Amino acid sequence: MKKSTYLLFLVVFISAHAQQIIENPKTPLSKNPGRILTLKEVMRIAGDGEGYYYSGINKLQIDGSGNIYIRDFWSTDQRANFLVFSPNGQFLKDLYRQGEGPGEIQSAFDFAISDSNIFVFDSMKRKIIILENNGEFMKEFKIKSGSSLGFIGIFKDWLIFKRKEIPSEIKTSRLYDEKSVIVFISKDGKQIKDFYTFVNKEFRITKTQGGGMMGWDPFKSVIGNNILFVCHSQEYFIEALDLETGKVLKRFSRKYPRVKHKLQDWEKMFSSKYNAPKRKFEDDIEALFYDGNYLWIKTSIKDEKKGYLFDLFDSRGQFCDSFFINNSGRIVKIDGNFLYTSEKDEDFLPFVVKYKIMDSIGTR
Repeated sequence: MKKSTYLLFLVVFISAHAQQIIENPKTPLSKNPGRILTLKEVMRIAGDGEGYYYSGINKLQIDGSGNIYIRDFWSTDQRANFLVFSPNGQFLKDLYRQGEGPGEIQSAFDFAISDSNIFVFDSMKRKIIILENNGEFMKEFKIKSGSSLGFIGIFKDWLIFKRKEIPSEIKTSRLYDEKSVIVFISKDGKQIKDFYTFVNKEFRITKTQGGGMMGWDPFKSVIGNNILFVCHSQEYFIEALDLETGKVLKRFSRKYPRVKHKLQDWEKMFSSKYNAPKRKFEDDIEALFYDGNYLWIKTSIKDEKKGYLFDLFDSRGQFCDSFFINNSGRIVKIDGNFLYTSEKDEDFLPFVVKYKIMDSIGTR
């Protein structure tokens, strides 16, 4: 009797807490899906100029005044760059200061911009450097939360990170559940709290076989409208985490024709040596962006003539639009009706291009 009562309670509990998945059809609400998006170049920033240079774009952000911030930490002389440009592309300053002292970055870093400050995460020294919007150093603090932190962004008075937690004991070489914990750290560093946990699969190798890992499930995220949109699956699947309550508001997907994975030589050798699983399909979702109104999804579908296929979803998880972007560059930022790409010319010299989106998108 007690066992039956417990099972009934368990079923009711799971049903009450299960989040319905919004299954969208293959075709979006837009009347003209599958078109090539029309882009008009409005600005170009060369890879080098008076007082600056960069060799590629790892991240691009825009502040409230329209100033453009570029992170590049793979420069030719092993020195990173953290460059600021005006809205019209004029070079303003380099915020990168290499070193281990106050306000200095050892090597790799990430950043996020709030209304009044710039927050820089030095991943090697595990510290947050706070700059004024003019780039002047204010203060810094160490982060005491666990290892393997990745900087996601800012939400109100909180800095948002992802902490990677691997299984405590690897007994066999196989796929393991790996936790991706969303961590909130207050802007003064005094409060740290675990907010929500996602689970990914990752192939782990035992120490007796040399140790190591092979990525399996991705973790891609973007913040938009108080929501953290996350993809942590190879399949077409998005979860929308409410950053106010810590609850998943919705889970959504769409009918998607998966792209077969082209097995690389190193994968064949790796699988043969460690008995690792073989990937059958590419990750359905390659990247996530938020333009202020819509969630943009870069899919694995690429047409040689049309480019990559992008999908648009609204805040309700509805599949609104789908189009191709025919551009040789890599999209690094979508801001309203503007799109920024990292490209290279015929001599492989880098540059950033700002495009205006000329077409109507979504359902408007």
